[in-house]
Amino acid sequence: ENAPLHGLERRTAGQTLGRAWRGPYCNPPRDLGGMNDQMPKQGLPFGSLLTLAVAVGVGAVFDAFGVPLGWLVGAMLATACASLFRFPQFQPKPVMPYARGAVGTMLGASVTPGVFAALTEWWPSLLMMSALMMTGVIGNYRILRRWFGFQSMDAALCAMPGGIAEMIVLGEQAGADARRVAIVHALRIALSILIIPVIAGWAFHLSVTSDGGGTSISMTDWLWFAGCVVSGVLADRWLKALPAGFVLVPMALSAALHLSGTSDFLIPPIVSITVQVVIGMNVGARFLGFSLRELARVALSAAVIVGVQIILAVTAAMAMGRAGRGDALALMLAYAPGGLAEMSLIAIGMGREVAFVAFHHILRVLTALLLAPPILKRLGKGAT
Repeated sequence: ENAPLHGLERRTAGQTLGRAWRGPYCNPPRDLGGMNDQMPKQGLPFGSLLTLAVAVGVGAVFDAFGVPLGWLVGAMLATACASLFRFPQFQPKPVMPYARGAVGTMLGASVTPGVFAALTEWWPSLLMMSALMMTGVIGNYRILRRWFGFQSMDAALCAMPGGIAEMIVLGEQAGADARRVAIVHALRIALSILIIPVIAGWAFHLSVTSDGGGTSISMTDWLWFAGCVVSGVLADRWLKALPAGFVLVPMALSAALHLSGTSDFLIPPIVSITVQVVIGMNVGARFLGFSLRELARVALSAAVIVGVQIILAVTAAMAMGRAGRGDALALMLAYAPGGLAEMSLIAIGMGREVAFVAFHHILRVLTALLLAPPILKRLGKGAT
């Protein structure tokens, strides 16, 4: 039924972590059915600049109309449409390490002094997250197999709530349909970005702000901010075995600066907007190389599994909140199937405990990455 696990048995968990955690926003692997042959080249500067201008323009319009995370959502939708209609463009790969470093810096600036004391109180929500993961993986695996006819490898990888790059890497190793895995996870992230802020606004009567917390910043604080961002870039390049090092390192440095009183810089709105546009374009560019027909074939299955994950997240968050086990909105953002950076930005915009949300998402992706290889290995043996 499925191809053998190409090299999966020979690759240790540490090697898989090191390769996959190059970042959830890295380019698709080279052998995605020739998809990289369709990836735009940097020899088309006009087309790239035009796509960037349209993405920024649509983001500005969405923000002006009060769409939650309007800059991110607008840039994502504009770039996704450009990708699907094959307009010339390229992923913002050169600036993504800096965008990820900026996200980590923003998270660190939002860390409060009480976060360390609260760490010991997070275990109930972490146990709930583990239960949600297992329930969602098993339920969505069966749905994809029975309702949509997915092969077992494809269904397992698409049901696993890990990062998109990690699941593609594992899909390559397992001989799965990497294109299908890529598009399902790209849709998972895109749909979560669109749906989660709406649910949060409806259930908690809150809106997501798009700007940062500051209006001006001194030259010294700009240097501190730049140092934090660069630390994330260096971690992305040299600490590949550290899970989410591109976020954790600048987050830790920024938090240390703020908690020690060395600096109290606030993120200027222009930085927050720029980060949102870059991340939005990167998510939208994930659809490059896919046809509308391919997207249509997979869209319903992706929508169903995202719906299951969101229903589980909202239900569990409400139950935990009513039981006095934490802030229901922060719990919902922590359990949501979106990406680390995207959900963290929403947490910042809604004034929630960012460290709490980020910690859950890092552990979610790390757990999925550790569980996926043995599951795929067992499925591979059952198919032979």
